[in-house]
Amino acid sequence: MNKSEYNKHSHSKHNFLQRRHGVRPDANNEQFLSNLSAAIRNNELQLHYQPRYDSLSGHANILEALVRWERPGLGTFYPNTFLRAAETHGLIFALDLWVFEQCCKDLIQYRKTLSPQLKIAVNISSLDCESVYYSQKLIDLCNHYQLKLADFIFEISETHAINDIRKTIAFCKTLNEYNTRFCLGGFGTGYASIIRLLELPTHYLEIDYSFISQIGESEHSETIIKNILKLARTLRLKTIAVGVEHKYQYDFLMAAGCDLMQGFYFISPGEINPGITNKINKSSLFMSDKKKF
Repeated sequence: MNKSEYNKHSHSKHNFLQRRHGVRPDANNEQFLSNLSAAIRNNELQLHYQPRYDSLSGHANILEALVRWERPGLGTFYPNTFLRAAETHGLIFALDLWVFEQCCKDLIQYRKTLSPQLKIAVNISSLDCESVYYSQKLIDLCNHYQLKLADFIFEISETHAINDIRKTIAFCKTLNEYNTRFCLGGFGTGYASIIRLLELPTHYLEIDYSFISQIGESEHSETIIKNILKLARTLRLKTIAVGVEHKYQYDFLMAAGCDLMQGFYFISPGEINPGITNKINKSSLFMSDKKKF
């Protein structure tokens, strides 16, 4: 699936990148919620993976898991079509646990076919982080598949405000005992603010696409990006730029000292998908020379 199939005016990796002639559903519709619940139960969702390339080596040891919902006759539904509805109507725990278990299965396969050093970055809702049940389920699933929590990077996406920061801190501390790494997603947008860097054990800082897309167009955005990178270096955090689509964006981020990058400029998420075995190859984990120069 190539980039031209999507609406070029997407605003984040979680956006509903609408297909041509696609229809955006009413996510609060009772039938829609029933269909989503059934899709989770019946394994009708899909995960695509997008590599995160190290800026210096050009190698990717991390794949980010991106959930998709293919609906016959309607096309592909992307996360912002259904994540907020899942959070609001109590489906987010089932959804995120389905994603994590599928990540476990896929990581076992990818470590055999791609690289034994691979890790997977998993997006989790801030609501998950307030649940003792959720942290225990993550531990149980890792034990079941003979994996370690350290094999994953958990990206906390604050699309929903954290209700109880004490529970979230306790959740992170529990997983930290297993050498888990956390990423603060969409930094500077939504509810992901600087105060979270003080409260949560963050290891990675993600620069949101809304800033990356303004490189070359907005000096303010470029200044914000440079200062986010400077802040991260001071705090000894790794930085991730998502949604890199053009060489001038890549060049700017390289010059500014961003650690990791991902986006259509390098590879489409659909090109690393367990359902498309002919496209799974080790070369996907290396940034091509034409991208670097």
